[in-house]
Amino acid sequence: MEIVINFNDMNWSAIGPELIILTTAFLILLAGLKKSLNTLSFLSNISLIGVVAAFLFTLSLWSGAPTAESGNSSGIFSGSLIHDRFSLAFNLIFLLMSVFAIFGSARYPQENHENKAEYFTLLLMAVAGMMFMAKSGNLITIFISLELFSIALYILCGFSAKHGSGKEGPHSNTELTWGTLASQESTVKYLLTGAFASAILVYGMALIYAGSGTTEVRMIGQLIHENPYTRNTLVYIGMGLMFCGLAFKISLVPFHSWTPDVYQGAPTPITGFMSVATKAAAFAVIARIFFVALPELGKVWMPILFGISVLTMLVGNTAAIFQDDLKRMLAYSGVAHAGYLLIGIVTNTNEGMASILFYLSVYLFMNIGAFAVVFIMEGEGQEGNSINRFKGLAKKNPLLAAAMSLFMVSLAGFPPTAGFFGKLFVFYAAVKQGYILITVMAVIASIISVYFYLRVIVMMYFHEDENAPQPVIHKGMGALITASCLVVVAIGLFPSFLMELARGAIPF
Repeated sequence: MEIVINFNDMNWSAIGPELIILTTAFLILLAGLKKSLNTLSFLSNISLIGVVAAFLFTLSLWSGAPTAESGNSSGIFSGSLIHDRFSLAFNLIFLLMSVFAIFGSARYPQENHENKAEYFTLLLMAVAGMMFMAKSGNLITIFISLELFSIALYILCGFSAKHGSGKEGPHSNTELTWGTLASQESTVKYLLTGAFASAILVYGMALIYAGSGTTEVRMIGQLIHENPYTRNTLVYIGMGLMFCGLAFKISLVPFHSWTPDVYQGAPTPITGFMSVATKAAAFAVIARIFFVALPELGKVWMPILFGISVLTMLVGNTAAIFQDDLKRMLAYSGVAHAGYLLIGIVTNTNEGMASILFYLSVYLFMNIGAFAVVFIMEGEGQEGNSINRFKGLAKKNPLLAAAMSLFMVSLAGFPPTAGFFGKLFVFYAAVKQGYILITVMAVIASIISVYFYLRVIVMMYFHEDENAPQPVIHKGMGALITASCLVVVAIGLFPSFLMELARGAIPF
């Protein structure tokens, strides 16, 4: 059999942002070998330069990227990757979220630790994997990209640099702190459950290939549309298994149980990064699979996604009520928000897909801000992220308390914040398609969420703790909180601009 390689669609500039991130990651790893370069300031600055360069390169590709209206082919590298505004929009989300994890190097890792270069390298490799995943047009590239960022995150979740020196071995007699043990527990849980999810995902992909004869996403959709024999049992089972594997990454019920434990034990910068970036990567793939490869099977998968969306919203918000640890509370909050986002997939329309992009964009800034405040306020030990640490914050630092209040009311969906319009556009897309029931359930779930979001505000403004230390705000985190506040307010006042950009990025 002769293998023919098509060199005409090798658009290297289209993957320029990914190449910049990968190059930066390898340079950081090499720099870590030289003692004079293995410093936090140098490594974090190089990481930030790489992220900014990739961000600007992504913006430069926006105007020339193929759209649904242009009619230009978006497939590159023989269809294994897709270059369009949809993937570029997700690139921006991943890169912005990585800035939070880079600024988190004010505490993770510390200057005297030996694994500083590894932290930044793994972080950038995770970003590169997510960027390739959002661009993937083939089941094989989807799986490879998913494993690239998953393996990096498995290690980062156990990156207990705040509590250990990075020199401990399996036979060390070091007295491990609660934080180190929790970090180790989180990485083991994430690794084991993630390995099962990956196995289920790849098995589903294998069944779809066996049933359709191809791994290219667009070709699967064409074959199912043109050939009735392609709608066979293997494809149906494969579709279900694939969704289960991806649902784990998004923390959809009943695949969410790992989320609170992993979020609580992982370093806060990594928790914040995962809370948005992994959801965005998985939703990018789900959108391509269900909108491009499996739209003909909508009558089968739509009721299932409908039920999972409702369960996820209700379970996530209800469980968050009983959490005293703020990272666990935000973990269950993230589960609920995944349910809201899934409504956009259920609608099976371009309007629903645009609402997902809008929602993820505003959720990005709300979570960056909220986790940045948690990062500033957190202490040592099991109660390090207790909600009680926020008692009296309004008196000690009124601006920080006001910022946290803004993020909480926006996550709850109060007008006129960005979070309100994120939910509004998703609900509007559902109502437009006649999905009144799921919209009513989403509104009920949102009402439930008001309790635990307002609970944080009550702690800050109506409780006192004279023994609580004065919070120390690092420059990077302070800048992120300020920028997030401005964006949340600006989008709340002018939501149509971002929504038009989201509509223009939908290629389906």
